[in-house]
Amino acid sequence: MGYPVPEIGFDAAEHARNKVLRANQLQDIILQQYKDTYQDFWGVTDPPSGSRYTTEEMQRVINAIPQAVAIDMLQDSRAFADFVNTAYPGLLDAKYSASAFTYTTHNGNTIVIGALRPEWAAPPAEEQS
Repeated sequence: MGYPVPEIGFDAAEHARNKVLRANQLQDIILQQYKDTYQDFWGVTDPPSGSRYTTEEMQRVINAIPQAVAIDMLQDSRAFADFVNTAYPGLLDAKYSASAFTYTTHNGNTIVIGALRPEWAAPPAEEQS
């Protein structure tokens, strides 16, 4: 017959440590998923190398989405970036807080895509080497 094994009591520090680790994991996941989705939507990379879309192609992509849905998506993205910047100050690069392309809305229901923002442009050729 073996010796009795003592029960492990409640360890508040270990529970607290696990909760902080999970919160940190969530923060990392939220930031990475947002950046990945942003980059995919606008066709950009970080570090910046331009967009895989021309302005005309991005306009065609936006036009293929029902405009009310596209407007909601752009507004939700802005609101989510605001939330992330409030919840995790300083962890989201400022370039992720606005669309990668400039755009305007006409009559509140038509999106017109403009130029790629400078912060997403490819660096000049001499800086790429």
